[in-house]
Amino acid sequence: MVEVVNEVQAIRLNYGSISRDSPIRLLVECRFVPGTVLSVSYLVKTPTLGPEVTAKGMFGVQLRIAKDADYSSYYPQNHPPLQMLLGKPLYLEVRLLNVSDPTLVLLVHFCVAYPLSGKAVWLLLYNGCPNPLDPALQQALLAGPQPPTPHAQTRRFTISTFQFLPDDEFRNLDEENNFMCSTEICSPRDGPCVEGCFGQ
Repeated sequence: MVEVVNEVQAIRLNYGSISRDSPIRLLVECRFVPGTVLSVSYLVKTPTLGPEVTAKGMFGVQLRIAKDADYSSYYPQNHPPLQMLLGKPLYLEVRLLNVSDPTLVLLVHFCVAYPLSGKAVWLLLYNGCPNPLDPALQQALLAGPQPPTPHAQTRRFTISTFQFLPDDEFRNLDEENNFMCSTEICSPRDGPCVEGCFGQ
């Protein structure tokens, strides 16, 4: 009996790897009785998904900006773009909304900043860790106790304000910046809910 597994071709970039190959597992089993003709059969196994997570209602994830380091009040969603001096702290919070299961954990995989034109991007967090190429972000670790406390559904981090410098494609120094985070809702029943540096 032999199992054949294809090699998945990975494309590695600065902050991640991708693949466009589907994984294949082929199990080949040979059975024979002495003095008879050899027969060969095979069984193709497809990748299995984890157990199903059932929940009622809709989940929401909100990214908002706090007015102070205590996260006691926040700018409203319809607030005009903030104008801040460069190098000042900006307090960001990502939180899970409409959750009835307190064991669910919010994982933040990456966060980026980009100008309204989309001509540039700056990585703030990747896999739970601040951008190692940005010395100002070394204090940007997300805060939040480990599950199953409800605080595991809120993540907070601080960045220092900055502006994009002009290059061949991006020329508007006064263009407003936006923030975006990629998140995942994780259930500890399906396995460990860990996220790189965030748990340190």
